[in-house]
Amino acid sequence: MTDNKTPIRPPIVAVMGHIDHGKTSLLDRIRSTSITKKEAGGITQHIGAYQATVKTSDGQEKLITFIDTPGHAAFGNMRARGAQVTDIVVLVVAATEGIMPQTKESLELIKKSDLPFIVAMNKMDLEGAMPDKVKGQLVELGFTPEEYGGQTPLIPVSARTGLGIDKLLEEILLNAEVMDLSGDPSDCVEAVVIESKLDKNRGPVASLIVKQGTLRVGDIVYADDIACKVKAMIDYTGKLIKEAVPSTPVEVLGFETVPAVGSVVTPDKRACEETRKKDVVPTNSSIEETPKLNVILKADVKGTLEALEHSFSDDVVVVSSGIGAVSDNDVFLGETTRSQIFAFNVNVPTHIEKLAESSKVRVFKSRIIYEIIEDIQSQVLHLLEPTIDETVLGEGLIKAEFKIDKVRIAGVQCTKGEISKGDLIHIKRDGKIIKDTKVEGIRLGKQVVDKVKSGGECGMTFKPYIDFKLNDVIISYKT
Repeated sequence: MTDNKTPIRPPIVAVMGHIDHGKTSLLDRIRSTSITKKEAGGITQHIGAYQATVKTSDGQEKLITFIDTPGHAAFGNMRARGAQVTDIVVLVVAATEGIMPQTKESLELIKKSDLPFIVAMNKMDLEGAMPDKVKGQLVELGFTPEEYGGQTPLIPVSARTGLGIDKLLEEILLNAEVMDLSGDPSDCVEAVVIESKLDKNRGPVASLIVKQGTLRVGDIVYADDIACKVKAMIDYTGKLIKEAVPSTPVEVLGFETVPAVGSVVTPDKRACEETRKKDVVPTNSSIEETPKLNVILKADVKGTLEALEHSFSDDVVVVSSGIGAVSDNDVFLGETTRSQIFAFNVNVPTHIEKLAESSKVRVFKSRIIYEIIEDIQSQVLHLLEPTIDETVLGEGLIKAEFKIDKVRIAGVQCTKGEISKGDLIHIKRDGKIIKDTKVEGIRLGKQVVDKVKSGGECGMTFKPYIDFKLNDVIISYKT
C-alpha cells in the first residue's frame, strides 16, 4: 500500500475504440455533466486532456483526468517511448456493431501495455443493440466479462441519453482505489507530452500531464534534449495557472522546439537519459554498439506471422506484429521507433501509404514471403557492413594540409588504385567511416587534373565540406 503521507492522485484515463463507436460522444457527455457547471460559459480549452469532478455515493468529490487525444497516435507513441502516462483505459464498443478491427487493435495495445481496462458498451439506447454478441466476442478474444465469471468490467452505457455514465465513473474510481495511485507534489517533477505543435503566434506549445512533483512557471525542464523555461501554463478551462500538481493536464509555453509526443519531461538532462534507457521498445538510437533493424510485421493469418517472426537473426528487432491491414497506429509506431513496416498479403490503404510517406516510414508489401525475408536479410547485411554493395576504386592518405584563399586543401598520397574528380568517397578515421563526400577538385602543383593514380601525390578539395584531419584515409568507391 502507499505510504499514508504520500497523497493519492486522480487516475489518468485514456478512452479508446473503433471509429464511430461513440468515443468522442462519451467524452463529451462526461465533460458536459461534470465540468460545465464550474466553467464560465462552459468553454473548455483543448489541450488533449481534461479533468472531470465526480460526486461519489458518500458525497465526496473526486477528480478523474481523461486523455481525449484522438486516435491511437499518442497512445502508440507513448508506449513506444516507455512513457506510461495512462493508468486505466476505457474501451468503447458499440453494442450495435460489436468488436471491430480498431477495437482489436486497441485490445492489443492495452494487452502490451499491461493496463487495466473497462469496456463501455455504448449505444444501448438503440434498437439494434446486441449486448450478448459483444460479450461473446470478448470471450472469444480471451477477455471474459465479470458477469460471466471473468475479470473484465463491462458497463452498458449510452452517450446520447446518459445511461450508465455514473456507473462507469464509479467503476473507474473503484479501479483507481485498488491501484492505490500516488503522486508526491514535493517530489522531482516528471511529466509526459501528450500533444505538441508549432503555434504561429505562440511558438512551440506542448500539452503535458504531470505524473510526479509540481511543475511551476519559471521552471527549467527538458523533454529529451529540448530545453524549456516555462513561460506560461494554461489549464483545460483556458485559465492561466502558476503550478500543476500530479495528474494535472496543462498546456506549456516556452519550449525551444516542438517536443515529441511521449517525451518524458524532467528538470535534468541526465534524468531524461536515464528515462530513455528504460524505453520498452528498442530503437536504432539505443546504446547498443551492434546496429539493429527495427521492423513492424503485418500478415493475413497467424501462421504466416509466426513463420516470419522465426525467420530472422538476432540483428532484427520485431517492435510489433499483428494480423490485418496496416493502420495509422503502425505508422506512428514506425515513426517513433524508426521501424520499417513489412506487410504480407494484407491491404495498405491509400491514406495509410500517404501517411507513411509523410512520416518517412518505409512500407514494404508483398504476397511472397521470401521477398520480405530477402529484403530484411539484405538490409541486415548492409547494416553490419555498410560497404557491402560498393566497389573500391582507390584509396589515399591525408598527409598534409594547405590553405589557398581561405580554402582548406588536403595533401593526399594515393596508396591504391586511382581517385578521380567527382568520385564518391568515404573518410575513414581510426578504422571507422566518419563522413561521406565527393572529390571536388584535384591539383598537381599548379596544374588541375582529373585523377591521381597509386603512388601519386596531389592537393584535393571536397564538396560538401568535411573537417578532415591528418592521417585520415580516403576511400573512393562506386555502388
